[in-house]
Amino acid sequence: MYKYLITLIFSLSLTVSYCQDTITYLSDAIKENINTYNKASNIAYEKNDIIEGKRLFDSLVKYKLVGTKFDDFNIKCFYSKNLKLNRIDKPIFIITYASWLVIPIGEIAALNLLAKEHRDRVQFIVLFWDKKATIKKIANKFSDDMKICYANENYKNDSHIIATIKHTLGFPTSFFIDENKNIVSIKHFNNKVKPKTPIVEAITISYNNFSKNINESLVNSSSNTTKITAN
Repeated sequence: MYKYLITLIFSLSLTVSYCQDTITYLSDAIKENINTYNKASNIAYEKNDIIEGKRLFDSLVKYKLVGTKFDDFNIKCFYSKNLKLNRIDKPIFIITYASWLVIPIGEIAALNLLAKEHRDRVQFIVLFWDKKATIKKIANKFSDDMKICYANENYKNDSHIIATIKHTLGFPTSFFIDENKNIVSIKHFNNKVKPKTPIVEAITISYNNFSKNINESLVNSSSNTTKITAN
C-alpha cells in the first residue's frame, strides 16, 4: 500500500510538472476553438445580432486566447532585417492592417505619438498582412520608433500560422504581449472617426483609444509578472 501511494504521488507530480511546462500557442488555441466560435457567431450575424457577435468574440479572446503565447513566426521588416519576437526583451504592441484598408484620419499620427511616448518600455510593431511591394507607399508614414513589418500566407515559412491568425481575427486588430511573450490583450479597433473630423480632434480620439488599451495592458502585464515572481 505504501509503495502504491509513493508511486501515485510521483505520477501526479510528473503530471502537474508536465502541465506547467506545456505551452499553448495562439494559433493552436484558435484551431481548437474556432469551429465552436464560428457556428455561434454565424447564427448571431444571421440574426443581425451585432451585440451577441461582439460578445462571442470577446469571450473567445478572454477565455481561450489571452494567456497563450504569440507564435514566434518570422516577421519581415520593411526597413530592417527580419524580426524574431523572442529576441525582444520588453512588452510588444502589435497593430495589424492590410495595405488596401483605409486607415482613419489621425490614426497613424496617434500611433506615432504613442510609440515615441512608450519607446523605452514597449516595442511597437505595425504588421501588414501583405507582401513588401504593396506597403511601400504607406510604410514611410509611420515613425522610426516602431517596426514596420509584413507577413503573408503565400510565403513558405510559417504560412499556416499567418493564415490562421489573419483570417480568424481579422484586422485592424491589436495584440499586447508581455516580456514573456504571453498575450495580455487582443482588441478589434473600430475607429469611428468621421472623414471630415478636424485633424487634431481625430488624432486625440485615436490616441485616447489606443492609449487606454496600452496602459491597461501594461498594468495587467506587470501584475502577471509579479504573480509569476512571487510563485
